[in-house]
Amino acid sequence: MRKLLFYAAINVVQKGRIMHELYERYIQRGMPRIKALIAIARKLLGVLFALIRDQSEYVRNYEETPLKKVA
Repeated sequence: MRKLLFYAAINVVQKGRIMHELYERYIQRGMPRIKALIAIARKLLGVLFALIRDQSEYVRNYEETPLKKVA
C-alpha cells in the first residue's frame, strides 16, 4: 500500500497541477525531494479517506464548481 501511494504521488506531481505546485513549494522551503513526495502521498491519502468517508466522487476543478444555495 505504501509503495502504491508513493508511485501515485510521483505520478500526480508530474501530471497534476495543484499537487505539483505544492511539491515545488516544499522543495523551495528546502525539503528533500523524497520527503516532499512522501508529504504529497500523505495528502493523497487524506483525499482518498475523505472521498470514501463522504461516499463522493473526485471533482478535478472543485473550486470552479458553483455552490448550491440552501433555502
